[in-house]
Amino acid sequence: MSSVSDNESISGKESIMVCVHYGPHGQRLIQRGARLAALIGAPLCVLTVDTMGENEYNSDKEMFLAGWENQTREAGGEFLVRKCQGRKTADVIADTAKERGITQIVLGQSSQTLWQEITRGSFINELMERIGAIDLHIVAVQRYPDMLEETHEEGFTAYLVKRGEHYELSDSPDGDKPLKGVFFRQLHTDFNTGLFKIVNNGNTQYLRIIQNEWVNN
Repeated sequence: MSSVSDNESISGKESIMVCVHYGPHGQRLIQRGARLAALIGAPLCVLTVDTMGENEYNSDKEMFLAGWENQTREAGGEFLVRKCQGRKTADVIADTAKERGITQIVLGQSSQTLWQEITRGSFINELMERIGAIDLHIVAVQRYPDMLEETHEEGFTAYLVKRGEHYELSDSPDGDKPLKGVFFRQLHTDFNTGLFKIVNNGNTQYLRIIQNEWVNN
């Protein structure tokens, strides 16, 4: 892995590509890539690799995509979606980078993000073998408490109440076994999707809420 050194001559030939995957960290990665692109005067593009089938649909994922696209355009960049179509994610990223003349790739790695499915094992090595001389920046995405101000609205008191087999977000403790906490709504969404903070005996826990329900994974 390498990065731009102080002695390197920056020219208009530099081009930045940020890779984002479904989950809460895309906005932060785009911000990092946009700052780098502005610093060296390079064009910016943001890529997400879609692993879903042609007939599959995920409304929550679509909201993330819309937010990322708006953010990319505001930064003066181009937003790209590429289908896997049976190929490995590393192959799609490498092919897109070569097609677009990319010289630097930014992607994230964290133990608390859905990037796990591609950053575990040999993914990084596979990608480095395929991209050749392209610089690869691995961003250690920070944990939830450190990113809330940039990716979520201000928190407010809420409850998780059990309804049948699921826990649902509520503004009152009415229901079975209510859990009191603070809800932080994800930016760029009109739905109750975000993080629910619970403090119990001095221990803090963050639960993922998608469209009003606790996703226990």
